[in-house]
Amino acid sequence: MILERRVIVFPRADFLDAMRRYGERIGKNLPNTAPDQLNFDPAQDISLTIRFPAVFAGGSAKDFIFSREDVGQALTLYCREHRVPLPKGATKQIEKFKDGAALSMLIGGSGMHILIIDDQEVMRSIIKKLLTKANPSQVSEANDGLKALDMLRSGECEPDIIICDLHMEHMGGIEFLRTLRSDKANVNSRKPVLILTSDKSEEAHEITRQVGASKVLTKPISADDLIRQINLVRGHFEAAR
Repeated sequence: MILERRVIVFPRADFLDAMRRYGERIGKNLPNTAPDQLNFDPAQDISLTIRFPAVFAGGSAKDFIFSREDVGQALTLYCREHRVPLPKGATKQIEKFKDGAALSMLIGGSGMHILIIDDQEVMRSIIKKLLTKANPSQVSEANDGLKALDMLRSGECEPDIIICDLHMEHMGGIEFLRTLRSDKANVNSRKPVLILTSDKSEEAHEITRQVGASKVLTKPISADDLIRQINLVRGHFEAAR
């Protein structure tokens, strides 16, 4: 279970300063002029390209390229040089923040175990991709409510949170919730359940909430919004348990 998430933000100027200092250490001496372009995508192995204008007449622009690991090392070293405390044993992750970067640290555990219930394999894959930023320790999958109940009853799966579709063959979200919540012998019966559906009917949403959904969300949804809702329902669950 994650007990704390700490984020250190590097605005563009500080981000460039961190990369210049790191560049000096590894033999990539960046010019002191302002760059023409700064392309940062932490999802890629080669995550940062900084382009500087030509210094001499007739010259060409010069690119400095850094890997994801380079950027992480640069931000970590910058924090140490400026006496910014970094928690020991934290899982570190670099993220894009506006026109700069951020160093995110997960403290106190290895992450969440999430169970995804959806009868479409493509949708399960999409949800797993959305959850990447949350750095879950484990993601389990079930293709309908019946399979999920078997997993939860047998002890095969003990998730921190469940994300479930509303309409599925064999057993949909409403019947799954009704059965799960009434099964007092199941240690997972009170786990938070997020219903993620393309059904925008308020009546269906209300029925789903009445049978025990922690939250009903509609597709499409962004990764940030999904993770925000997960954190909200986990907080409510932990406080009430």
